[in-house]
Amino acid sequence: MENLTVNLEELFNEAKDKAIDEGALSREQWNELIEELLDEKRQFSEIHDDDSWAEIRESLQARYDDFMSETEEM
Repeated sequence: MENLTVNLEELFNEAKDKAIDEGALSREQWNELIEELLDEKRQFSEIHDDDSWAEIRESLQARYDDFMSETEEM
């Protein structure tokens, strides 16, 4: 995932905060939240069409276990 203009760690942290706020704790809810977050970023041109959209989505969705590990520590 070279040359991405987005910071995946920032997106992950934003998704994590949003998931906690909304109580989205299942994998399905996490995946939906990622889709919504990326759609929102794309709508406001924070993620450009030339970014690797599918790779960004898959990378963030794959971090569900990280999310769960971090929320269990809270």
